[in-house]
Amino acid sequence: MSLWSWVNQPEELKNFQNPLFEANSLVIWPSVAPQSLQLWEGIFLRWNRPSRYLDEAEEEMKRIIDYNRFLQDKVNSMKKQITQTETEGKVDEVDEVDKVDEMDKVDEMDKVDEVDKVDKVDKVDEVDKVDKVDEVDKVDKVDEVDKVDEVDKVDEMDKVDEVDKVDEVDKVDKVDEVDKVDEVDKVDEVDKVDKVKKVDEVDEVDKVDEMDKVDEVDEVQENP
Repeated sequence: MSLWSWVNQPEELKNFQNPLFEANSLVIWPSVAPQSLQLWEGIFLRWNRPSRYLDEAEEEMKRIIDYNRFLQDKVNSMKKQITQTETEGKVDEVDEVDKVDEMDKVDEMDKVDEVDKVDKVDKVDEVDKVDKVDEVDKVDKVDEVDKVDEVDKVDEMDKVDEVDKVDEVDKVDKVDEVDKVDEVDKVDEVDKVDKVKKVDEVDEVDKVDEMDKVDEVDEVQENP
């Protein structure tokens, strides 16, 4: 059976460990200077001392080992606390950073909302301006239509006036024609009357002549 199998047992290994040993990942370069050389009395002179000292040394070594374990556990516990505190601090920092980020995002969203509101207000103003321009255009068009209607009415009135004037002129012309016809008729009547008078005069003259002739004839008959 191997000796190391028995030595490496946990309950036996602690008796063979150096409590002052510190692990080092670097290469250990021992000093070979004469003043650095020390006699390891615990090994080389262990048989020259009384057993009482050896027992005391062993007890002291065990006490040191136990105390070293206590200190090591305490150090590990403190390291855990420090790590936990740092983790909590980092979590708090992360929370604060998250809060700051959220506040920044909220501020950015507020700014975006304000910009959107301003854009909406600008758009509404532009729409109002366009509506006003459209209303002005409509009013102008209505005014133009009214003006055109007025011009059309004036033209119609002028036409009516012209037609009335033409009708009046026609009436006057007709009256003039009627007057002329009346005058012609009157002249014709006068001519007719004159002719009748002349005929009557001629008849009277003829009658007178006939009577004169008859008288003459009578006289001739009375005075053959």
